[in-house]
Amino acid sequence: MKIFKFGGSSVQDATAMKRVSEIILNHSNCGIVVVSATKNTTNELEQIAMSASLNEVNLMQKQLESLTLRHRAIADDLELDIGLSLSELESELQMCSQSILGDGEILPKKMDALYSLGERFSSLILSSYLSIQHDRAILLKDIREIMITNDSWSCASPLIGEISQRVQLWKPVVEDALIVTQGFIGSTLSGETTTLGREGSDYSATLLGEAFSASEVFIWTDVAGVATCDPRIVPSAKFIEQLSYDHASRLAQFGAKVLFERTLEPAMRAKFPVVVKSTLLPSEVGSRIFDLPKRDGVVGLALEGDILSIIGENLLSEEVSILNNLSDYEIYKQTNEYIALRILSEDIEDFVREVHSKIL
Repeated sequence: MKIFKFGGSSVQDATAMKRVSEIILNHSNCGIVVVSATKNTTNELEQIAMSASLNEVNLMQKQLESLTLRHRAIADDLELDIGLSLSELESELQMCSQSILGDGEILPKKMDALYSLGERFSSLILSSYLSIQHDRAILLKDIREIMITNDSWSCASPLIGEISQRVQLWKPVVEDALIVTQGFIGSTLSGETTTLGREGSDYSATLLGEAFSASEVFIWTDVAGVATCDPRIVPSAKFIEQLSYDHASRLAQFGAKVLFERTLEPAMRAKFPVVVKSTLLPSEVGSRIFDLPKRDGVVGLALEGDILSIIGENLLSEEVSILNNLSDYEIYKQTNEYIALRILSEDIEDFVREVHSKIL
C-alpha cells in the first residue's frame, strides 16, 4: 500500500484538483491520500488571526469572506453539492476567529484550532470530487482520530506509540477504500487540536507510512524532485534521481525547501522509500529517497540566509578541490558530511551559481 501526499499548490484550484484525481486514478495501489491546505490558505488564516487579535473586526470579516468564497468557488467549479458541509466548516472558522478577538496576541493553542480549518476545507473538497470520479469507495477521515501528539502547540511532536494503536481503527477500512485525510494537524490525548509545524504535512504522510507499514510514500509537489540546488537560483540545477536518507535530511535541515526537516525520520526508522514527484509532470522520474549506500563527493547545495552548505560524503578529503578558485566566503563549519560557507559577497545568488558550476 502506498501513501500519496499532495501539497498546497497541487490542490490550489479546481484544475489542480482534477490533475490530482487523474494521478490517483492511475495508481490503484494508493491507499491513503494526505492533503495540505490550498495554496496560501495557511497564510490567510494567520492574517485572520492577526486581525482578530487586534480587534479589527471589519478586516477580519473581509478576510474570512475571501477565504470561504475561494473554497466555495473551487467546489462550484468541480460541480460539487457540498454546501452544507462547507457551511459547517465556515461556522467553525467563524467561531475560532471570534475566540481570538481582542486578545492582543495570537495564542498558539487557538491558532492551531484555526489552522486546522485549511486542511479540512481542502480534504473535504478533494474527497468529494474523488467520490464522483472514481469507482473506489472514498472515505474522508479526520486525521485527529489517530495523529496523537503532545501539547506543544504549533510544533507538536507525535506520540508514536499512541499513533500505532489508533491506526488499528483505520486498518480494516483502508483495505477496501481510499482514505482522504489531512496533513499538518493532530490532536492531544484529551482531544485538543495541534499542528506539527509549518510545512508539516510531509511529516504527517511519513508518520502514516510508518504506522501503516506502507511500501512507499509519495510527496507530490510543484517541482520534479530534489535538485542539486534551488532551481530558482540555479537554473542549471539537476534533479537527483536517487538520494540517501542522510543526504536528503541534511539538504532539508540546511535550507532546501522541498521537504520538511522531520519528514524522513519515520522513513529512516521503518526503511520505506520516500518519492518526491511533480503533479505538473507526473511522468518524470522524480527523486527516490531510500537507504542508498554512501558514495564520496558532493550531492547538492542548500542555502539558508547567507550560509551555503555543501552536502555530501567524505568532503574533508575533497576540501581543496571543492573550494579551489573560490573567494568571498569564510568557513562557518565543516565536517565530512557538509561544509558550511558564510557568503561575504554582496550578490549571494551569483556566488551560489558560481559554486554550483564548479562542483556539480
